[in-house]
Formats: sequence, C-alpha cells, structure tokens
Amino acid sequence: MSTLSNFREKYGPWALVTGASSGIGFEFAKQIAAKKLNIILVARREDKLQSVAKDVHDQHGADVKVVVADLTADEGIEAVKRATGDIEIGLLVNNAGREDSGHFLSTPLETALNTLDLNARAPLKLTHHFAQKMADRKRGGIIFMSSIVSFQGVPFIANYAATKAYDLIFAESLAAELKQHNIDVIAAAPGFTETGLSPDFEFTGLPIKPIPPALVASLAIKGLGKKRLTVPGAVNKFLYISGKYLLPRSINTLSFGMVFRAVLRKKLGNI
Repeated sequence: MSTLSNFREKYGPWALVTGASSGIGFEFAKQIAAKKLNIILVARREDKLQSVAKDVHDQHGADVKVVVADLTADEGIEAVKRATGDIEIGLLVNNAGREDSGHFLSTPLETALNTLDLNARAPLKLTHHFAQKMADRKRGGIIFMSSIVSFQGVPFIANYAATKAYDLIFAESLAAELKQHNIDVIAAAPGFTETGLSPDFEFTGLPIKPIPPALVASLAIKGLGKKRLTVPGAVNKFLYISGKYLLPRSINTLSFGMVFRAVLRKKLGNI
C-alpha cells in the first residue's frame, strides 16, 4: 500500500493493538493512527492506556478506544470480543508479550504458563476470532510479534523462545493460507529492544545496543502485504542470515546462550 487512503481501505477502519500501553505497542498505535486508522488499545494498565489514548488522539486525530483486559485469561479475551462486537477491525497487531528468563528449573510453573498464555494462546484466540471477520470482508492484515530467539533454542530463556517460535510459524503459515482471503500476515522478529519487557537485562560493558521500538513497528507496518517476515536491526539481520545459511542450529543455540548468560548475569548468578 503506497498511500494513506489505500492503507486505510485495505486495513481499516479500525486497528486493534495488544500490549499497547508502552514500548512497541505504543509505537504501533501511533504509527498506524498516522495512517488514518482508528485504534483500539488493549492492555492491563488502564492509566497507561488512557495516557496512550490521549497522545494518539492529540497527535493524529484518530478515534481511540481503550479495553482493559488480561489476555492470559479467557475472560480477558472475551472482554476484547465484547468491546469490539460492532467495530470493524481491519488490522490486528498481536504485540502483547512477556518473558520469563532465568533458570528454567527455578521458574515457577505458573509463571511459565502465563508466558505461554500471553505469547501464544492469546494471539491464537484473537486471530481466530478476527480473521474470520476479515475473511468475510475479503481484506485485512495481521501482525505477529516474534523474536530473533525464535529461530533456535536459547538457554536461560527457553520458554519465551519457544513461544516466539510458535508465533513465527503460525504467522508464516497463515500468510500462505489466508492469502486467498486477501488477508496479509507478517511476523516481526526483533532482538533486544528498548522496552520494559525485562528489567533483568543488563547491557553494561557489552557490545550490544537495544534497538528503538519505533524501528520495529515501522518495518512491520511497511512490510505488511509485501513480505512475511521482518528482522529489524543490522546485527539481528546478520544473526538471522548466518544462523539460517551458515551455522548449524547447535552452534546458534550455544552462541545465543552465551549472550543471554552475559545479559542475565546478575539474575543467573554463578552457574
């Protein structure tokens, strides 16, 4: 889509963004509103959502609705469905996510299951619901938030990496399957990003620089309808290409494990 009117015609009139209270979700909301779509913001923190809603409306003049929902629970999913029952959602952004890094055996099972619910089950449920309506209208778009860790196993963030692999494969599969309904699907696979996803990450003294969330959102929006995967950031692209074409998966797992051992050194302690 090369013009604002074309983008709105294909993916409007409303977009729904999960995890919209900060970080990448906030950027998705702003950048999509700039393309003249109205926005539904979904997250758990009402005060944050109201602040985002005001910013998006004041900057871009979009109509903005707020839905406070915990997407790890069935009631949260149902709350989103009820709030959007009479609204035409042309673009779904499955951005909400959480991570549970650290020693797997030290992670409470409930914590790991919450990560699975938010990162995998919620996108599955929301996509199944809204894609049905998009298929009936023969137009629409869906964006999935995957990760650079989705391409191989990664020690110390195993469950999170597995959920992001699900998001990646799900997105790529639907991109092919839903094409007949004129629904565009893309997965974004960023690496470390300047968000509050994990307060345990420590980059001091490391040659690693998180990328800005605005870049992640802009490349996903730009790639929608043109490609099925976007890997933002030069270093991340190098890791993706080398991992796919040059190195065996076992080496990728080892190298990524070393990175996370360093980034999580305070949380992991001596191992």
